[in-house]
Amino acid sequence: MKRLSLVLLMVLARPALAHTPGKLLASSPYLVANPADSYALFGVFKTGHERFVVQLSHVERFAAPVEIFVPHVDALRAHRPAYAVVGPGLPAPDAAELAALPAPLPIGWGAVVESNQVSPRPVFFESIMRRFFWTSESLAIVFPQGPSEIWVWSPEHTTGKFGLGFGVEEGGGYLAALDDWSLYAY
Repeated sequence: MKRLSLVLLMVLARPALAHTPGKLLASSPYLVANPADSYALFGVFKTGHERFVVQLSHVERFAAPVEIFVPHVDALRAHRPAYAVVGPGLPAPDAAELAALPAPLPIGWGAVVESNQVSPRPVFFESIMRRFFWTSESLAIVFPQGPSEIWVWSPEHTTGKFGLGFGVEEGGGYLAALDDWSLYAY
């Protein structure tokens, strides 16, 4: 009850703008309605062999930060999901990046690969949900005009929760985060 009261106080005391929250499922792609918005998408690796896909389409080239993060808890210390932004017009990955991808690239597509292996591992405090996360840190990526995707996978086949943050414009609401509270909470 105390936690619910705190969340309600945060919702009512602040402007109702935040990252657009969402749930990632390995069984179907997440379709981004407005790729300029800021998103915080959460998922769970249940087997460690899943690939999560986010589909976007920009009307012109668009620069945005992207990062992946996991809850800062001992059980997820070794959990380091990776991501790649893939699409036409992106640079060709080198041999190591190509080998790391969880699926073959479509013909004519390039990739920007983030393996999430920086050491020491950065930590950040997310002020809306009041949680600490390990992060890959934000990487500025220029998304191509037209279709692109963000792929998320677990290179070491570890399991557990993760989040993917990307985009620029704050537009979601705090109340939407309550729909998937179990993905935020740990």
